[in-house]
Amino acid sequence: MDKINIAFGITEDWLKYTCVTMCSILSHASSGEYNFYILSTMSEEKFKENFAPFKEKLSSIYPFSINYIKMDLSDFDGIVHDKRVGVSAYFRLKLPSVTKLEKVIYLDSDLVVLDDIKQLWKHDISDYYLATVEDKYSALMTCQAGLSDDDTYFNSGVMVMNLKKFREDNLEEKIFNKLHEADNRYSDQDVLNDICRDKVLFLPLKYNLMLSRDDANSFPKRKDEYNEALKHPVIMHYSIKPWFLPVEYSEYWRKYKEIMHNV
Repeated sequence: MDKINIAFGITEDWLKYTCVTMCSILSHASSGEYNFYILSTMSEEKFKENFAPFKEKLSSIYPFSINYIKMDLSDFDGIVHDKRVGVSAYFRLKLPSVTKLEKVIYLDSDLVVLDDIKQLWKHDISDYYLATVEDKYSALMTCQAGLSDDDTYFNSGVMVMNLKKFREDNLEEKIFNKLHEADNRYSDQDVLNDICRDKVLFLPLKYNLMLSRDDANSFPKRKDEYNEALKHPVIMHYSIKPWFLPVEYSEYWRKYKEIMHNV
């Protein structure tokens, strides 16, 4: 039986959105063992208390295990982080040291999964640090991350991470050394793009369909693929949060929110 490991790095107030994402994953599970890992700064008792109302509903959809990992904020002292996303976005960078997993899917919590996530899990990444999807602003972001014009910038909201290879090549230390450089101005996503370059397996757009106000201008060189992905998405990822505004395609998110609405 496949053991599918999925991790989230969150703040306490994002747990309810994470549970909507988990609901969407479990709703499409057909087989396999689903193991969720939640990285946050809550006490374990607080996490259990907050998660308890969601657990029964989620368990009724498909069996899963939940693993809570309490993060220490002092591990992130001295890092200049993107204030729009907060320090919780950096928790995933500790996955090699805070777990013994060899492979994990990392997901942001502002997305829903609309097909069996096993098809993402089954990608062979034995020769790569991670598998991910080109960012819709790749052409603008390569320079910001110190990449060349020939490089492709990925979005780190959906990543299949080869933690075994991260450990073998000491990537966690390299990433945090970069983040602690005195002149560092890059976000965690920029540094991941820099450190992992040349060992990234790029996946079809349907695995991280990024939605925002300018979708009509997304991926001009991959327009046919983007339009097809809109018809048959695997993961919908919302730049504009659907719990704030009724953005286009937010009905996908609301579907799973409604399943959880009594919680």
